[in-house]
Amino acid sequence: MGAAGFAQQAPTQGRGGAQAGRGRGGRGRGGPANVPPERLARVEIMTLDHESILKLPWRQASPERTLDVFDLPQFYVDSYGVRNVQFQSYHVAQDDRNLDMAYIRELRAKLDAAGAKANQINIEIGTMARINEQTGKAEALAGDARAEWLACAKKWVDMSPTLGVTRLMHNQGALTDDSKAGVTSLWKELQDYAKPKGIIISGETRGSAAPAGRGQSAPEMSEKERLRYVWGILWECTQKAGGYTNLDFGGDTRFHDQQELHDAIKGLMPRAAGCMHTRVCPTWDLGTAIHYAESIGYKGVYAIEVSGDPAVRIIYNEIVANLA
Repeated sequence: MGAAGFAQQAPTQGRGGAQAGRGRGGRGRGGPANVPPERLARVEIMTLDHESILKLPWRQASPERTLDVFDLPQFYVDSYGVRNVQFQSYHVAQDDRNLDMAYIRELRAKLDAAGAKANQINIEIGTMARINEQTGKAEALAGDARAEWLACAKKWVDMSPTLGVTRLMHNQGALTDDSKAGVTSLWKELQDYAKPKGIIISGETRGSAAPAGRGQSAPEMSEKERLRYVWGILWECTQKAGGYTNLDFGGDTRFHDQQELHDAIKGLMPRAAGCMHTRVCPTWDLGTAIHYAESIGYKGVYAIEVSGDPAVRIIYNEIVANLA
């Protein structure tokens, strides 16, 4: 969705609201935010937000790619006063199975020079479960595919201290009653490996209903059952795996009203990884959700997940306006 779409959807009825956020946030499109540092410490910006303009050493140059990945930490500090950076794995490594440690050390040096920190990497190394197109059912990785995924994920755990990262988020893929046992087993094995190194492994809310195979439609279900697929099954796996949760607020297909979002915030809070992915949506108010999360003791960061600076600024303003 373009910046105009986000601007039109940014609600104003919440406690603080988008308009209040603009008054208490940054100065226009650029410059550090005129807000207390303790508020800025609760904001995180994802490298995904600038994917369309990001220059990487292994990408072909193009006129629209104007922001070098090594300049990104300083850009976030200068433009937003934000020092927390969340990376996509494909912005950290060209080959996710053969990590270039020299490149990673250079990236860490740029973070340190800007006074910034890499708090999380979203490791897009393949999903832990997939739909079997013949049966239409979800299947967790098994055999050689499982072993290969786990070996790759362990490399990211081993690398994390070099970049200063303490959180990794996996992509569980098609999480259903058919795949949850296999996903839980794989997640637990990775979390057990990561725990002695001080790394936590999280999973996020994904999708809005039960996944379907090719040529099949999602099954009819009640709203309660639909929400079980949004975050209930994830919560089951999190507890059994000893893992952590990364709530992604998603768009209007995920949480249909304010109460549904608040229920997920509260339900996932006991194992929160310390990060929530935030956006704006016509069916609930972001400021109200932040107030609710704060009221029940959330102390982590609110990561901005949108596309481009105009959209980032809208979410940024909303967050800094509504923090206590």
